[in-house]
Order: sequence, then structure tokens, then C-alpha cells
Amino acid sequence: MDDIALIEATLAGNVEAFGELVRKYQHALVASARHLTRSRDDAEDLAQDACVDAYRNLRTLHDHGKFRAWLFGILRHKCLTYLNARRPQHLSLEEFADSLPAPPVDDGAEVAALLDALPLAQREILAARYVQELSYEEMADTLHTNVNAVRVRVFRARERLRALFAARRAEGGVAC
Repeated sequence: MDDIALIEATLAGNVEAFGELVRKYQHALVASARHLTRSRDDAEDLAQDACVDAYRNLRTLHDHGKFRAWLFGILRHKCLTYLNARRPQHLSLEEFADSLPAPPVDDGAEVAALLDALPLAQREILAARYVQELSYEEMADTLHTNVNAVRVRVFRARERLRALFAARRAEGGVAC
């Protein structure tokens, strides 16, 4: 079943249909939250909270075709609220994000280290594009901006990541 059919079944009282939606997006939600919070445990909690909120507010979603972007928007809001609550008052959000320890990674340690070196806003936009696999239109809806602004943010984040990769490679820190 596609998302629209699962949403309609959920709204008709079939709780298991929403369970299918959760299973469909669970991995991407946790991965996305982990990129933002840098904590596996917190990411799992935030992803679960986002799913609970989505279930409670499903009737407010007017365009069922935009469920995915809406769900990741809920997660984004939860992650940013979480980070703001943990942020010391004298640091900017980007300074705080840069001060957090890197998450433990099993694979792609070099890539994870490069991503961790990016400011939060750039990690967020790359996670939306490549972890959540949101389209530019879905990202614009989630971020409450226009598609061109999203394209620029993705371009700048990729450019920054390329520059970090080149610098790390010049130092001999990343194998090709």
C-alpha cells in the first residue's frame, strides 16, 4: 500500500496501517535525527516522539501526498527544539553543534567526520536530501521556504563538504 492508502486506513481506525508507515520511515527518521543530534539514543527517542505526534495530528494533514515531508518536518522541529534546550545560552546553535562529540560510526568514519565538521544547518540540509531522500519541493515545504532557496542551501553544503574533503585529503586523512 502507498502512503495515501495507509493514511486513509489509519484515519478509518486501522492502527496497524500507521504501524506500516512507521516501519517504512523508521530507519530514515532515526538516521536523520542522528545526523542532527549526534546521539543514537536521542535520535531514536526523537524519531519515536515524531511518530507519536504524527499519529496524534494525522487528521490535520490536508494533503496526504505530502505525508513524508510533513513527518520529517515534525522530526526536524523536535530535533531543533531538543538542541535549543541543550544549548548553553552564550553559544550560537552552530557553535554548540560544532562542540558536540562525533557519533560513533561503524562504516564510513571519514565521511561521518567530514559531515560532523559541517555546521548544523548544512548537516540538516544534506540529511534531508540524501538520508531522508526528500525532493527539493518536499524540503521547501518542510523548511517553509522556496525551492530555489533549498537548491542554493544544498549546493553550498555540498561545496563546503567538497572543500573539507579536499583539505582532509591534502592532509592525508581520507583515503580515496
